[in-house]
Amino acid sequence: MDITKEEIAASVVETGEIAVSEVLDFDVVVVGAGAAGVPAAGWAAELGAKTALLQKELNVVSQGNCGSAIIKSRSTEAGIKKWIHHTNGLCDWRADVKQLKAYAEHSEEAMMWFLNRAGLTKETEYGDGSKVDSNTESAKLLNDGDKLCAFLCTSGDFTGTWKDRENSYEYGDDHCYFFAPWVGPKPLNVGNALRKVVDHVKEKCPNFEVFYQTPAVRLVMDGKRVAGVIGKRADGSYVQFNASKAVILATGDYTNNRAMVERWCPDIAEFDKKQFGKTGDGHILAVSAGAKMENLGHTKMMHDFDSALMWEEPFLYLNMDGERFTNEYTGFVYMGNLLKFQPSYKGRMLDEEHKQSGSKGWYCTIYDDSYMSWPADEFVSGKVPPAVMEKFIPGAVEDPKGVFKNLIDLHRCDTLEELAAELDIPYEKMKASIDRYNTLCEQGVDTDFGKPAKYMHKIEKAPFWGARKHIRVSAEVSGVVINENAQALDENGEPIPGLYCAGNLGGPFYGGADYPFHQTGLSLGRCYTFGMIAAKHALGYFF
Repeated sequence: MDITKEEIAASVVETGEIAVSEVLDFDVVVVGAGAAGVPAAGWAAELGAKTALLQKELNVVSQGNCGSAIIKSRSTEAGIKKWIHHTNGLCDWRADVKQLKAYAEHSEEAMMWFLNRAGLTKETEYGDGSKVDSNTESAKLLNDGDKLCAFLCTSGDFTGTWKDRENSYEYGDDHCYFFAPWVGPKPLNVGNALRKVVDHVKEKCPNFEVFYQTPAVRLVMDGKRVAGVIGKRADGSYVQFNASKAVILATGDYTNNRAMVERWCPDIAEFDKKQFGKTGDGHILAVSAGAKMENLGHTKMMHDFDSALMWEEPFLYLNMDGERFTNEYTGFVYMGNLLKFQPSYKGRMLDEEHKQSGSKGWYCTIYDDSYMSWPADEFVSGKVPPAVMEKFIPGAVEDPKGVFKNLIDLHRCDTLEELAAELDIPYEKMKASIDRYNTLCEQGVDTDFGKPAKYMHKIEKAPFWGARKHIRVSAEVSGVVINENAQALDENGEPIPGLYCAGNLGGPFYGGADYPFHQTGLSLGRCYTFGMIAAKHALGYFF
């Protein structure tokens, strides 16, 4: 189904006659300086291509802290194949397994290239992983001396029985190892590292040029072949960037284009968005050249790492009306699906379209001061000591580190009535919900929602704790149908000559409604990898 005229009008892509004031010739033109576009442009330049990188923002922009790669030297061949099958299953069996295979095959090379060019490691090969097995050693290895470092590693080995709250998968004696360094710490992120990558490539490659504040507004066509783009400078003039080899679109998702959200991913329409400026420009450009969009039900990424306890401890969950609404033993990455049916709320950090009506995605987690005496195996991410929790209480710590200060929303009160006031939920309803929950805890059976008995703990010991959680949309990670080489495909499944789509612009890498959360950093790792693949294939390195 074609994108409507309204959707095109909602984007920044321009129609009508355009008077070009300058024509520049390149081999490869990359549109979008983010987690896919910077690697695409960097690889193209280092492989000898005269390369232009266009970015509509003032600088490189990328969100997130963790990208990951499959390490083949520490994995078995069968283990990698099992990872592909496992991942496809978590994507409702709708992923393009050829793309998953391409990621598994090439992500290690893409990851090490990124870390090297960002100045985070002198290593050019991963080796046996001995230097990055502990957080301490990874921080020593991956540090550029300028506050930016790999401050954490959540690497893992898929082997034996993998299990989360909803699924399990048997790897047996096979292994699929992934390397997942976290770049930061907050508020620094991968965007800061990618800026260093751009500086490195510019210094080493005179054939590489970057054009900031120059959004691409139209593709240049030579028959059915994409032969370049027209960019619009900040002064309003237009430049034609010819591309003799390829145009690589890497403009990110469309979460800030309301018309496209309502058409292609309506599940996220009533939720606040974490990102800005993601208006689907590349999707529109690709479709204008004949590319096909993925089927409806695009993949969404919705999780909360910013307020209070940051994982998914199974406390009592109440909606903003003070009512219990779910079995709390639910993966937090699926909370957005449950919250679609709960009340909206006018809290902080509302995006522009929800400031008047409020947004979905709000709920409260309630627990009491017996928290630290609970058995250790009753937590997904381990206990968080009170001294650490205090970082998330407004005003409790003068300068809390590692959290977004404007999102801090944990509260500790001597009475439940005071806690209800802090959380802005009705006290009487909250008290009734807690009384009912305490009764179920005494009975040892959750006849309301079926939560496992070992996670049922009464709320009775002061002080009482409550976190107001705000699930927002991190990203929408679907779009133009591509193949394992990142080539954009038309309605007949044929590659459009000269056109590539990388990162969150392309799909179906996932295909399901929800982003799979079995491997930290898969999203950014996929961006690094397919940016590299697009550049290499365009220059004849993959066939």
